[in-house]
Amino acid sequence: MSLQMAPLPLLLLLVGAAWSYPEEMRYPCAFIDTANITGSFGMDGSYVHNWTVIPRNLVAAYDFVIENGIRVPAPKHLRGCVCKLKPCVRFCCPEGEIYDLESRQCSAPSIDSLPPPRHSHMEVQLANGSLKELELRSRFSIYVDTPCEHMKPVTKVSEYVHWTLHENGTIAHRGHIFSKHYCYTPLLQHNAASSPSSSSWDWQPLVCAPEKLHFVLGVREWTYAICLLISIISMIIVLVVYLMCSEMRNSFYGVAIKAYTICLILGYALLGYLALHNPATLSKAACRIIPSLTLMYLVLSFYILSFVSFKLYLSFHGVVFTKLMFWLMFTPIVLIAIGWSIFVGFSRYGNRLVFGGDTCWFDPRNWSIMVYLFAPVFVACAISGFFYILTLIYISEQPVIETEKSFESIEKNRFKSFWKYFGYTALVWLVCVCSFAFNYYRGERSLHNYAVCFCMAFHGFAALYALIGKNQQIQNFLRRIDNDEDTCENSVPLSSF
Repeated sequence: MSLQMAPLPLLLLLVGAAWSYPEEMRYPCAFIDTANITGSFGMDGSYVHNWTVIPRNLVAAYDFVIENGIRVPAPKHLRGCVCKLKPCVRFCCPEGEIYDLESRQCSAPSIDSLPPPRHSHMEVQLANGSLKELELRSRFSIYVDTPCEHMKPVTKVSEYVHWTLHENGTIAHRGHIFSKHYCYTPLLQHNAASSPSSSSWDWQPLVCAPEKLHFVLGVREWTYAICLLISIISMIIVLVVYLMCSEMRNSFYGVAIKAYTICLILGYALLGYLALHNPATLSKAACRIIPSLTLMYLVLSFYILSFVSFKLYLSFHGVVFTKLMFWLMFTPIVLIAIGWSIFVGFSRYGNRLVFGGDTCWFDPRNWSIMVYLFAPVFVACAISGFFYILTLIYISEQPVIETEKSFESIEKNRFKSFWKYFGYTALVWLVCVCSFAFNYYRGERSLHNYAVCFCMAFHGFAALYALIGKNQQIQNFLRRIDNDEDTCENSVPLSSF
């Protein structure tokens, strides 16, 4: 084999050894060399499995299974080291079927092709170096299963390599040993040298091929980042206006809106960063910390809105917040968001890390974003909606009192402008949820589309419209600024007198 071919089998061997070593320190053999013997007949401390007697020293209780090369916790069950007693041969599919490399599943060959070979016989290299067609069941333990969801052959210059099965169960080619995490399947090869139309089946071992999510930086990703930038600029304008307005600067409502805009600015900025950067260029620590911070800011922003909804409800009941009450209620919200982001950063979904895999953000191939982002957002929206309904009921039951008309108009205006913005926000995130579900069922490996991109920009404009344009206190503040500027332009300097 040439040098181009050599590194791959060596890598496969090292990976197999890495999987096996820690297991063999605690267990009699590696997981791949075992079989589940739970319920098998036992006698004198030994077990009988498929007419093979397994001694007690080769039996252990395993509390895990290996799926796609990942150790997954499982209920304790007995496993015996069958492959240590009798060499194992693994086939991908039942007899009469082949492993389709495109669909990545077992299927019957086409009617026009030759029938695939049976599992009964295979060419084996004996200890003396000679090759002989042997009956497998008399010398090997045969298993039918794929060790991983996705399997692929090892090729050299787009041609299959002729791997040889040895008498001791190993598979080798010119001194390079194949990984134990394999399965055999017959593949049809065309013999162009003898006849262009002639073809024959050849047994090929397939290796685990983890599905990689390739990074794409195209027009859609740039559009998404630009729309996030538009929303960030809009939120910055809202933040600056609320900082300048003296009536909003120190009020609890104003402080909450400023905290909300800061969270959204940072969250959207990190989202844009993740959309434009290849996960392969980021370190493992950065690929966990950045998305965890992004999740924290986004979730915290929604629970700040829930807090504002609760505060507006209490305002109509005449409840006044002190600074101590405000921070006693606001601090737990922040701690919950921080704790949730840390929990997600170390969690697994479908045997994969939520953050730090093929993509630094949520994996679009599973439903992790629904569980860890959209679910807490939905809970926050439900809490806000609950207090919105209670506030509407309270307002409808109260008579209009002339002495409180001015105060009531401010609170009602604040209430209406806030809930207009909340409605737009809920609409934007509903589009995000629907777009993800649509992409998932269509098989598109992306969390967003152009609808999500434009909704991100719309979210920023909605903040300008509702939180500034429809807020009476902010409008009065902006009018005073405009009037002061007009007065300064038309006034006469004092020095002239």
